[in-house]
Amino acid sequence: MLAIAAATCASCSDPELRGTAMFDRIFQSSTPRGIARLAPKSGSTARGLIQFYPGDGYVGVAGNIFDLAPGAHSVYIHANGNCSSPNGASAGPVWNIEGAANPGRARTGDLPEINVRETGDAELALRLRGVSVGTGRPDDVIGHAVVVHDGVVRDPMPVFGADTGFIACGVIEGR
Repeated sequence: MLAIAAATCASCSDPELRGTAMFDRIFQSSTPRGIARLAPKSGSTARGLIQFYPGDGYVGVAGNIFDLAPGAHSVYIHANGNCSSPNGASAGPVWNIEGAANPGRARTGDLPEINVRETGDAELALRLRGVSVGTGRPDDVIGHAVVVHDGVVRDPMPVFGADTGFIACGVIEGR
């Protein structure tokens, strides 16, 4: 089951990192093991930072995303650690470990929707079970990509040379 907590830090001066101080306190860790720097795709200006923290039986995920249209947006971990295509299709389909138990999710890479405020920014903070970070195991998030979608998309499909609705993408790198 996903446990979701809002993360905000009004006093943080760097807008890319706002929210992570509170998240560090929640998960008792100040050192993330993975990080995805989201860059714009499909002609958007969306950007952000998502961090992955090891926990006891879960991976903590905290992030801030900016320059989005207000409303609900889907966020997924995609199978390929590749954001090189202009429309983000190089990230591939939503990540799924065949036969893996994904508590509260249909696929390994399913994350909760984010609700973007009128200011165009949103936070993401949750505990994700059924994955690891920095372990090198098949369930390790390192080497996959985080993709933010333009609105709510239940089954995003990468299509090269077409509008995918993938508006921000970042490869999850180890730290």
